[in-house]
Amino acid sequence: MKEIALLWDKDTLFRRYLSDKGFDCEVVTPGLLVAPFFSFIGYKLIIVQAGFGNELYSRILPGLRANSVPIKNFVKAGGTLLVSGALSNKNAYNWLPTKIEYVMEKRRVKIEAVKEHKAAMIVEKEECMCDGYFKGVEAETEWGVILRIKEEWDKDKKGKVKAILVVLEYGAGEIIATTIHEYPSERFIAYCVGK
Repeated sequence: MKEIALLWDKDTLFRRYLSDKGFDCEVVTPGLLVAPFFSFIGYKLIIVQAGFGNELYSRILPGLRANSVPIKNFVKAGGTLLVSGALSNKNAYNWLPTKIEYVMEKRRVKIEAVKEHKAAMIVEKEECMCDGYFKGVEAETEWGVILRIKEEWDKDKKGKVKAILVVLEYGAGEIIATTIHEYPSERFIAYCVGK
């Protein structure tokens, strides 16, 4: 059984990147998701890559919405779900168990750690490309902000966090949402699959 399910509607270079790093990865298409024999049993990590909410890149979003319960059950049972930037300002995250608001804004950013967490290993540099940020994920939400855009705060911005990596503990597992628009580091993927 493969350890990583990459939810996408066709084969992708990301699968090859993961395979080249030594991870067992399988592309799970919308057709496979709805097959009566399909199950997430045996997988350790589900990845939804950047662009999932934009029909120019993928048509996976309807499949994510239709299969939100099995995905949530996978996480509750101890799995990890990695969700990248939607590349769409539409409500592309409404299949997740808890609300999160995404703002599309593609640019190179400097990274600032908000708190320590192994998920921060996703990128191993001080700068990266992001396709946006999550807003409204300060203390009043269940999402824990791990990385944010490092900016000069002025009195008009009132210190609002532009989060680029957030984590939600859900059942025995966790959901990691990021807007970092680069392949995750090998160490991060190893953490997610428990190696």
